[in-house]
Parts: sequence; structure tokens; C-alpha cells
Amino acid sequence: MATIYKRGKTWWARAQRDNKEFRKSLSTRDRPTAEKRLRVWLDELDATGWGGRSRIPFGTAARAFIVEYLPTLKPSSATRYGVSLKWLSDHFGDLTMDAVGREELSAFESQRRAMGTSAPTIRRDLACLSSIFSFCEDKEWLDDGKSPVPGFLKRRAKRGLVESPGKRRYLSVEEEEKLLAAAGGLTRDAICVAIDTGLRKEEQLSLLRTQVDLKRGMIETTEDTKSGKKRWVPLPARSAQILAQRIKANNQSFYVFAHDDGSRFTTFDNGLRSAIRRAGIAKMSWHDLRRTAGCRWLQRDRRSMEEVSKLLGHSSIAVTEKHYAFLDEETVAQDVSRTKPGTRTGGQRKKKTAE
Repeated sequence: MATIYKRGKTWWARAQRDNKEFRKSLSTRDRPTAEKRLRVWLDELDATGWGGRSRIPFGTAARAFIVEYLPTLKPSSATRYGVSLKWLSDHFGDLTMDAVGREELSAFESQRRAMGTSAPTIRRDLACLSSIFSFCEDKEWLDDGKSPVPGFLKRRAKRGLVESPGKRRYLSVEEEEKLLAAAGGLTRDAICVAIDTGLRKEEQLSLLRTQVDLKRGMIETTEDTKSGKKRWVPLPARSAQILAQRIKANNQSFYVFAHDDGSRFTTFDNGLRSAIRRAGIAKMSWHDLRRTAGCRWLQRDRRSMEEVSKLLGHSSIAVTEKHYAFLDEETVAQDVSRTKPGTRTGGQRKKKTAE
């Protein structure tokens, strides 16, 4: 027998088995959510032998993972995990968590490759599985360190199961001049702001008048960012002038980049594609403008990696170093190309030959 009841404003679950009573906070004030979590809790109790530690079915672990863990993630991450869970459930659904080993992981990889799935996508699926293992360890359904996924990914990386290489496209000064000359009014303004500030596309599309501080020459982002952190972004003179004009021209709208009726733009992509075609430069995405900002700060302005990480709003400096490591490779290649054949490097000078 199982029921739910309230303690204060929070719903709790109560269940009885073999003259023993079990209670658990369902950590919600919403009754439908509480009823859903009650069913998951009962599945957990069945799987763990009502108080003991037993073999956890993958399906039980996955359902609890969906109900308890996914709501803690950003919507985009939860959606991506949802896609992976479909494929994982199809393959591992009849197994218990302790039965998932190297052989089963290899079979999953082979199955996904036979479907034409790319290596980075397979790695994301397995990363989701690794999170399910960690979730089970946190709930003490499995002993710590039982996940076979990290070791499997490390071994398979040597055989091509790797992430896709990072993108390196960014604009040279000459390409920027051509692109701006070929772009229309709104598109040109938006491109300039993207290059000057390094804002993410959604941050720029949803930019509010109240976030722009023209006196201090800065933009204050909201916490609704990829990293979930608010940050201040400096405004160079070019972008400050553009934003001031945009705000003045459409002072009835909350948004900086707005249609005549005050509604916000939902994309800049069409204008960018047209400008690229007219400019005759290599294809690029809107995100490449943000990468251009990062490259300019590092190369032209000699900002440190830590400073650029903060300006771009990365979750850590390690993320910035990963995405901009290619600049070091370019620098080395340029230095080598400028070295004349037969000359020495490292400060050594060629000795004069006696006449």
C-alpha cells in the first residue's frame, strides 16, 4: 500500500511492505508531480529489494533519471539527453545496470555506426549513459566507480570514437570590410555588434534596451545564458553608436533589434547568407562572428585567456583554451613561414665564414 501526504507545503510518500513502513520526501508542492515521483519511488523500492541493494533494471534507472535529474538541466541539455535516452533504452532496456559492460557498449557503438551515426553523436549518447551511472551511484544503487563508460571511451578514442574537431573559422580584417560593404542596414549593424561584443546570437537577438548602458559603454547580459551567469560586455565606439541609433529609432520597443511593430527579430541568418554571397567570401555561420571577437581580443588586443573567457561568458577558462588552441598552431606556422631558408632560429646567429 502506498499513499502521498503533505508535510507543510511539500508532498511526501508513504509505503508499507512486510510490516515495515517507508517514507520519502517527494520534494515538490505539485500533486501531479508528486504522484509521478511516487511511481518512480515504488519502482526503485522494487528494484532494490525494499531496503536492500539489488540489481537495478536500466528502465528503472532511466525513469528516475528523467524525473529527478533532467529537470535540473538547461532545456537544451535536457532535450539532447532525451534523444540519447531513446537510443540507450532501445539497446539496454532489457538489462540491469550491472550487466552493462565493455561488450554491451561495443555492441551499442557497432549498432549506431551501422545506422550511419557519427562518432561525436555516439560519444554524446554514451556520455548520457555515464550520467545515468553517476546518478545511480549518488542514489547508492551502485557502488562508486562501477561505470564502464569512461574507460571504454578512452580506449575507443584511439580507434576514431572522438568528438568532431573544433571549428576555426573567423574573419580577417579584409573579409570583414567586404562583408560589411555587402550587408544591408540591419544586417550590417548586427554583424558589427557581434564582432565587437562576442555576444551569443540569442543574447543579441533578445537584447533589451535596459541592458545597454551607453554612459558606461557596456552591455549587461541576463542570467539566461548558456553558462547561466550574468556578465558585463564592453561596447567599443562603433557598436555604442549603432545601439544608440537603434534605441532612438524604435523607442516603442523593449528590444534593441526590433521590427517596426516592436517585436524582436528571431534570426539574422538570412541577411548574413546574402551578404556572404555578395561579398564573395568563404561560408561562415553567425557563431563565427563571436569567434572573430575572441580571436581579436587574443591576437590584436593581447588579452589573456582568462580575460577572454570572462568576456565570452564561458563556464571555465578550460573551455576557452580548448576552443582557441588553434591560434597557437597558426602563430607557429606563421613564424616558420617567415623564417628564410638556411637561417637559424632561437637567437643563434650564423657564423661568418673566413675569407
